Amino acid sequence: MAPTCRFQKIRSRGALAAAVGLLLLSLRPALALPGESGSELVRNWRSATHILPRPKAEPKYTDGYPDLSSQGTAAGGRLAFSGFLNSSGISETETIDYRPESCESEPYRCSGKVIFQKSGNNLGHLLIAEVFGPAVLEDFVGSDALKTVNEPGGGSSQVSVFYAGQRFNYSTWVHSEPGRTRAISHFTVLEKNDAELRSRIRLAETCSNPAMRSDPLCSAP
Repeated sequence: MAPTCRFQKIRSRGALAAAVGLLLLSLRPALALPGESGSELVRNWRSATHILPRPKAEPKYTDGYPDLSSQGTAAGGRLAFSGFLNSSGISETETIDYRPESCESEPYRCSGKVIFQKSGNNLGHLLIAEVFGPAVLEDFVGSDALKTVNEPGGGSSQVSVFYAGQRFNYSTWVHSEPGRTRAISHFTVLEKNDAELRSRIRLAETCSNPAMRSDPLCSAP
């Protein structure tokens, strides 16, 4: 075989391999997860996530405010995404917040349909998979629940649960009031930093004391 023909065949194989690689990349959804930079997170926001538009940068008033956010509707309620970046612009924490629409029209009779827990319902698991991907849902369902913190007070209750997964750490938070079951539910994906997770647990335990409810340490946004 002439050298030119052999080169053309090799080049054709290379082009085919490149085309196959691009096809596989197009079939594999790009995820926006902790560990990515803010620009990567925005760029990789999955086009399949129709329930939430691409996140936008937010004014950073204090450390408690998100750097990126997105709002939409799903499962009969409002869904919001918040992303928190470190000083290097890398995403460390990402949260979805669900609030039932009925809480706006019937504030004393509403009940949330979404449960962000390992043994939660299909809606909660579907929303996690939709926003963060099925691999995150699988890691969360297989994670270890390390601590549950109850924060009673003022007729309302708040329950935080902290989990250690293989790939990420997680926390869930549920706020309820008399006649209002699961009025607000949060699901948070954290970078795999066990020291930071322990710090969050200690803070939640400290703030569960009614005497600390109005302390700035516990009332940050």
